[in-house]
Amino acid sequence: MDQGWAALFGAGVGVVGTLCTSALTYSSARRQARDQGAVDHVRALRSERREAYLVFMQAAEPVDGVLHRVAHQDGVPASARDAPPAPDVLGAAVAELGGAVDALYKAQARLDLMGPEAVAAEGVNVWSDVRSLRAYLERVLHGMREGLPDAAYRTGLEDAVDAVEMSRERFTRRAREVIVTPP
Repeated sequence: MDQGWAALFGAGVGVVGTLCTSALTYSSARRQARDQGAVDHVRALRSERREAYLVFMQAAEPVDGVLHRVAHQDGVPASARDAPPAPDVLGAAVAELGGAVDALYKAQARLDLMGPEAVAAEGVNVWSDVRSLRAYLERVLHGMREGLPDAAYRTGLEDAVDAVEMSRERFTRRAREVIVTPP
């Protein structure tokens, strides 16, 4: 009978070993599937974020044209750059900035959704600084139409332009950090 119990005990140990191996294999397969799912999710999120960041940057592109015409005054002699450009040029710049502000606002909603929060906050700063530049140019244009020249035009313009350029650079840097950071 001892041999019978030994055989039965051996078979029981074999069954328990098989069940443990099955449980470990199942657990490992689930963990691997979960880990792969997490990696796939991070990749998809990174791709969606990259797209949202590009849309936001495209919404800000009209600002470059305005900066070249109004702030840098391409084609204008350096001696004449301290005065505002002609009212029609300034009016067109204000209109273009208005369009950019609207496009940035719409793109900002997607940044808020896609995140992370630090990138979305930098996007708000870009939108706000472009709005401030537009408001400044509107005030200058209004003053020109009223016959009230702005003696500090160049300084005010440079401050507004610097704010826009710095906020765009910070946004780009934050977005790049998110895109290049490995999952």
